[in-house]
Amino acid sequence: MSKKARNYIEPNKIFDREGADAMRWYLISASAPWSPKRFYEQVVRDALGKFLLTLWNTYSFYSTYSALDNFDYSTKKVEFEERSLLDKWIISRLNEVIKSVIGKIENFELHKAAREIEEFVVGDISNWYIRNSRKRFWLEEETLDKLAGYSTIHELLTTLSRLLAPFVPFISEKIYRSLGGGESVHLSDYPSPDEKKIDKELEAKMEKVREITEVARSLRAKKGIKVRYPLSKAIVITSADISDMVEILKEEINVKEVEFSDSIEPFMGITVKPNYSSLGPKFKGNAGKVASAIEQLPSENIKGAKINIDGEEYELSEEDYLIEKKEKEGFAVGSSGDDYVVLCTEQTPELIAEGFSREIIRRIQEMRKDMNLDMEDKIISSVSVDSDRVKGWENYIKGETRSEKLVFGKASGDMVKEWDIDGEKIKIGIKRL
Repeated sequence: MSKKARNYIEPNKIFDREGADAMRWYLISASAPWSPKRFYEQVVRDALGKFLLTLWNTYSFYSTYSALDNFDYSTKKVEFEERSLLDKWIISRLNEVIKSVIGKIENFELHKAAREIEEFVVGDISNWYIRNSRKRFWLEEETLDKLAGYSTIHELLTTLSRLLAPFVPFISEKIYRSLGGGESVHLSDYPSPDEKKIDKELEAKMEKVREITEVARSLRAKKGIKVRYPLSKAIVITSADISDMVEILKEEINVKEVEFSDSIEPFMGITVKPNYSSLGPKFKGNAGKVASAIEQLPSENIKGAKINIDGEEYELSEEDYLIEKKEKEGFAVGSSGDDYVVLCTEQTPELIAEGFSREIIRRIQEMRKDMNLDMEDKIISSVSVDSDRVKGWENYIKGETRSEKLVFGKASGDMVKEWDIDGEKIKIGIKRL
């Protein structure tokens, strides 16, 4: 690059478009301070989108819902001991991250410290904790669990703003002061870990739950069953005691029931296949006929079986066939290490109606967003399908979308949009009241 030739990106343009914090975050997290870096605007834009906007969206989520519920941390804080396992887990992770980040900073590994914070914010807070906490904030009444969630997110954000202050000073200051942290985040003490709130056993259990959830989602994808469509049951085979995490598993896998089992065998069947590498040399021209006979034999009678080919009797040996285990009809089986997940894949009309209702809800919520509606704004929703498609879930749709009325048959309103839902063209209309 040459200053005279001006063949470089003007920093002020980056500051105006993506912001100084985004540029700082990329430069710090990309590689060690002493290593050369490739610099272009897109990498700064990626830093903004992947990390800073995720952090800001977490703050925005909290500020929106806590304002609606008039939550004041100083007067409605729920003590740590009274909170759920999910709350205690994320606080444990927070303190682990603080401990690790301080160690990396002291070793001049700023890039590793930054990456660990990013993984925590994106992976643990946004993609797991917030996602599993949303429903308690949607309740109209003020419950202990809801207040515990607000208390936890408030502590997460105020602590994170102090942890991030040397890295991204502007967004840290904004979040800290907006949450009543004091005159300035840069005048506060750097956070230190609270060892008493670190629970290694709880973290290990939650990690196991996340692994099992990933297996279940892969099975859904393999069978072509969307995550929004509930299933009746999941069976988990694991040596870990995660029975107190059942509600999280049910929510993440989207099943009505979770059971634990000691064995995978009840869900597996046995199939017998000809071993052509053995049959060819042994039976020569009759190998094809022997293979067909093997395929017709019941698996339980295969051992020592005798078959008749053109009037001549042959006794099968174990090298003549292959025994394979296969999931039984109506089940999907997946594994991770020594753990197994079994999904009951049968979709009843009731489960399909619930899943389709969730698809409708998602589209209406997107349309509310497009119309810039506030959370408390009421609407009338209309959908161009027969009401039988969502039988029993009409009130659920109305509650989730803040619809005073739900009309079927013809879509109309202030906004009407055609959606492709599972290959079907469906029109949805919403009207603001």
